[in-house]
Amino acid sequence: MDGDSRPEGIDDVRPGMDHLAVVALTLLLGSNVIALVGQHTAAEAGPAIVLSLLLAALGAMPLLYCLHALSRQLPAADGLHGVLRARWGRVSAGLLGGALLLELVATLGGVAQSLARHLRALLACCDIDAGIAVPDPLMASLALLLIGVVGWLPPRGAALAACALLTVKLGTGLLLVALAARHVQYAHWIPWLPEATAPYRFGPGGVLAASVPLLGVFATVGLALGFPGMDGQARARQSLLLAGVLLLAMLLLIVVAALQAGLVEFPALGSTRPLSVALQQHPQLHWMMPLLPLAGAAGLAALLLVLLRVAMCLAMQLWTALREEAFGMRARTVPVALVLSAALLALGVPVGILPVLPGPVVLLVMVALCLAVLRGQSPVAGARAVLALVAAALCLLAAVARVLAWPG
Repeated sequence: MDGDSRPEGIDDVRPGMDHLAVVALTLLLGSNVIALVGQHTAAEAGPAIVLSLLLAALGAMPLLYCLHALSRQLPAADGLHGVLRARWGRVSAGLLGGALLLELVATLGGVAQSLARHLRALLACCDIDAGIAVPDPLMASLALLLIGVVGWLPPRGAALAACALLTVKLGTGLLLVALAARHVQYAHWIPWLPEATAPYRFGPGGVLAASVPLLGVFATVGLALGFPGMDGQARARQSLLLAGVLLLAMLLLIVVAALQAGLVEFPALGSTRPLSVALQQHPQLHWMMPLLPLAGAAGLAALLLVLLRVAMCLAMQLWTALREEAFGMRARTVPVALVLSAALLALGVPVGILPVLPGPVVLLVMVALCLAVLRGQSPVAGARAVLALVAAALCLLAAVARVLAWPG
């Protein structure tokens, strides 16, 4: 498949490396990953969650190496589906792509529901109660339809819109760190907690247990390969860029985790909203409380936009592979059906059922990409084979952990 070809309905206005960095950061930080860090801090790793983040980032490095190797082996492959088809054949690529598309649609619905809850919290902070007029399911569907309209922008425009939303999230986080750092109590930083009975798993075992789901989050950065419009030069350098973005995301999460652990005594982090609890203990920071749901809503909106563009591109590629003429349906209607399906899920499925993070199918696709390195025509070096197998095993472990945590 020619790397410069695009299915009908996908514009050819190509984003650059800076836009790819925004897409990768959105995948890593656009969701409620900060809440995930807080939950695993409270239940497993304790304040040593920074070590879990380090282990997760190190575990994602073999995956990034595999993506780099694939970009060199298949310079003309068009995104995720192109690589899967080139290495695993049309049928396997179609099955993996179809499963991934279904999971992306479900994730879009779950992220929209989470976005509605953040918007509701933001309105509550402003003393506005719109619960009767606009229930949460309806708000989620309307938000998804609005993001769907933005999703029709060219890839560069969609990346810029995600950049604007991500700026709100990261800007709020940096402002919080700058203003709250002076209230940190160093006595709260206990790097290791004594071994404890269930449900707590502190110590080295807890650190390892917390690193697995965080590895699953970091591994989803591979979805950036599916963002449409990347030219050959961008694909050739994307692995180094993704590694840099992964390092930046890890550092930001470490800073936030250290901040919330230093603002309050450790037992307060047992809440499902540890950062909010930490701010409530300091009256000087109460004015920042409305900024938390604002930042969360902006990050989730950016994640919706990026996932929608990836799903649209994948749907168009699958539809082209299935020969749309045989079904009597124009290809441009496929993205519309995609958005409407996700909106109906957000409207009709109870909250808590749909995933709010890219799930196990994404990780299984990453496993297939890692193993694809071993299927190259040239002999595979021993070190490369070991790295590919390690990356596949780690992604598979994270996928199993994600399945066991469903519907978390």
